[in-house]
Order: sequence, then C-alpha cells, then structure tokens
Amino acid sequence: MHRLAPQHRLFALLLAIGLTPIVLLPALGLAPRWLFWAAPPLALLLYLLSRQFTRPVSEVMALARRLREGDLRARAVLPPGTDWFMLARTMTDLAEQLEAVTRNLEEQVAVRTAALARKADQLRAVGQVGQQVAAVLDPDVLLHFVTRVMRGTFGYDVAAVLLQHGDYLVLAACAARGREEVPLGRAFPLTGPTPSPLARALAAGEPGGERAEGEHPESGPPTPLLPDTAPRAELAIPIRVADRTLGLMVVQSFDPRPFDEEDRFTVQTIAGQVAVALENARLLEAERRLRRLAVTEERNRMAREIHDTLAQGFMGILMQLRAMEAAADPETARFHREVAAALAQESLQEARRSVWKLRPHPLEDRGLAEALAAEVAALEGQFGLIGRFHMDGDAAALEPPVEVALLRIAQEAIHNAVKYARATRLDVGLTIRDGMAVLTVADDGVGFDPASPPKPAAGGGYGLGMMADRARQVGGGLEVDARPGGGCRIVARVPLRKER
Repeated sequence: MHRLAPQHRLFALLLAIGLTPIVLLPALGLAPRWLFWAAPPLALLLYLLSRQFTRPVSEVMALARRLREGDLRARAVLPPGTDWFMLARTMTDLAEQLEAVTRNLEEQVAVRTAALARKADQLRAVGQVGQQVAAVLDPDVLLHFVTRVMRGTFGYDVAAVLLQHGDYLVLAACAARGREEVPLGRAFPLTGPTPSPLARALAAGEPGGERAEGEHPESGPPTPLLPDTAPRAELAIPIRVADRTLGLMVVQSFDPRPFDEEDRFTVQTIAGQVAVALENARLLEAERRLRRLAVTEERNRMAREIHDTLAQGFMGILMQLRAMEAAADPETARFHREVAAALAQESLQEARRSVWKLRPHPLEDRGLAEALAAEVAALEGQFGLIGRFHMDGDAAALEPPVEVALLRIAQEAIHNAVKYARATRLDVGLTIRDGMAVLTVADDGVGFDPASPPKPAAGGGYGLGMMADRARQVGGGLEVDARPGGGCRIVARVPLRKER
C-alpha cells in the first residue's frame, strides 16, 4: 500500500469508504438492489476527486525529490493562486537562490584556483631564478635565462633586462613572443634633449614604473624595445643593490590591460635576485682582477728585489774579482777577495730576506740615515769613490715602507754611478721637512740624456724604471736631472705617510 502513489492511496481509501455501504446494504436486504448500479459512477467520481486532491501534492513531492537530487532547475506545473502553487513557488525561489550561490561559489573557486596556480608559477619561477643565481656565474647566461623564464611562465609578450652604462640603458637580454632571436645592444639615452621614457623609472629608483596606453600622456606611450613592435602596457622595475641602480627589468604587453599587483610582485622579486647575481658577478670579477694584480705586483716586487740585491751584489763581486786579478801585490788581492766574499754573503742574506718579505739587512737594527751613511762610507773602501752624506731633519718620522723604498732607490742610484757613470765623487742627501722626505743622489760621472736614457741592454734604463716604480709605490715621485758629460742627479720625493 505504501508503494502506491498518493492519489492511488487516496482513491483506494475513498473507494473503500464510499462503496462499502452500496455493496453491503443491498446484500443484507436493507436497500434496493438497483443501488448496485450506482457503484461504477461513484467509483469514477471518487477517482476524479482523489486525482484533484493529490495532483498538487505529487507535483510538490516530485519537485522536492528533484531538488534533493541536485536538479536546481526543476519546476512544478501547478495552477496559480492555490496554496500548493505558493509552496512550489517558494521552493523554486529557494532553488534559484541556491543555484546562484552555487554558481558564484564555483566562479570564486575558479578565480582562486587560477590565482593559486599563478602564485605557484611565480614561486616556481622565483625558485628557478634563485637556483641559477647560485649556479651560474656568467651574467649574460643568467639574464637570458631569466627573460626566457619570465616570458614563458607568465606569458608576457616581452621580457627584457636593460643595464645602465653611463648615460644610456643598453638592452642586455630579451625574450619576445614569436621571436627566436632578438637583437641586443640597443641603447636608450637617459639624458639629453630627448631622453627615453625609461629614464623616469630608472630615476625614480623604486618600483612603480607601470604605464599603459593612454595613461600618463605626459610621459608618452610605452617604449618599444624591439623594432616593429607597439607595446600597449609596460612595467619597469629598477634593478638595485644598496644605493646603486644597475638597470631596469621591463615586461611589456601588446594588450592594453594594465599589469596587476601579482605582476609587480613577481617582477620586483626577480629583479632583486638579478641584482644580487649581477653584484656577485661584479665582486667575482673584481676578485679575479685583484688576484691578477696581486700576482703581477708580487712578480714586480720579486723583480725589484732581485735587481736591488742579487744584481747589485753580483756586480760588486765581479768588480772586486777584477780588481783582485789586477792587484799588484798579494795583500791588495787578499783585500779584494775578502770584500768579494763579504758581498756574496750579504747578497745571499738579502735575497733570502727579499723572498720572505723581511726588512732589508741595512735597516734591521738602525734607521734610514745610518743605513745611507754606511752605504756611502763603503764606497771609498770598495770602489775608491769619494762619498759624502748629509742629513737634514728627523728620519725617525719615516714609516717602514718609506724607509725601504728610499734605501733601495739610493742603492740603485749608487750602483748606477759606480758601474755606468764612472764617477769619482758621490753626494747623498736626505731631507725631512713639511711632511715630505727628499732623497738626493748626485754624481760627477759621464751623465746621459734624460730624453733618451740608456736601454736595459746598456745597463741603465731598467734601473731608472725600478726607482720610479718604488717611489710611486709609497705615493711619491722620481726626478732625473742629467746631461751628457755633466753627471746625474736623482731626486726622490716621498710623503712621510702614504695617503690611503
């Protein structure tokens, strides 16, 4: 019974109530038998009445069942103006509202899903760039990788990096939609009568260089980075390290729709990573240059030390040996031999000290003035020259590097006077005054023309260069006053303390 439709159950109930008297009364003789003939019309009438009463209920129940199954567009067909119609109408309105809410939620979920997917793309791109920053040391390779990732991941029509070189922004890397190869090196002026609109974003020094076609007409339309292109929206973010601006990261679109905050965040984050990479590359190159410079400086130092120790020592030994061969008596020969042996021992010690960057032996336990006086005093005994040393001022104010430089310059000048100038007299002076140390070495030898000094092969040019280089090492300079037949005067002027 409970499986029958509502109208059938009502019809069965009415039929049982209505036909029972009609059937039982004639059978019991309590009513005429013709009353049997009223049963069929009564049954039909009861069916029609049950249908009339149960049809709205069936419609409403069917509507409720379809709504429960998720068919929010289901509708009930009922005559207007009845209570059942109002009930069905209320249920339909609720279904329509529920459908609208569902549709709105689906749209919000779709938008949020797209935003999350874009955020995932951003994080993936930032992660890829971060990995390359740590792994790639060549800035050109890194910049090309970054522009390709940005264009491919986010669908920008143009992604580019421009680096500042003086008064110009130069296109260093670029990836564009539909182009395999992009011409690089294009320069955009930052100053002059017609500076590029990109100069405004670079001068701002902060994110915010966003322009779309028709916006900010005073700054002009977006700048075409490539030939035969007409971008309609542009976002330019400065690439900065501390207080220095290295260039711009620019993304462009051929669609007039402006870039949003997500685009700004992405480009700004990647621009920061690019700035770190460029600074790392700069520091690495600076380290390499300093390393090469250190190697070169060490080679020059060793060359100077070898020249000032071994070369001069060998020259002195050779002269003493020649003098020993030409000696007229054994006593004189023995003297020159002993001097040669002493020079050899001293040269060996100085060579070792030079290798280990130790203070020269003449300055080990005395000052510069005493060391120069000793060098001059040895001239007469070793080479037969008349030497004179004079001092003016307090040499104790000299720093050790200045003392070493002036001693080596004096030794080289004395060496040249003995070996090449054939001098008979040598004057050495040291003056300390007004924050300067002035060393003077003058001889009465054959001299030379300063405009064309002797070549290294002739024995003089290399020593003059060494002396000038030593003076420059401590912030000073060297002057040469010489003329053929008129002797030579070397003057080294060095500040007491080198400016740092």
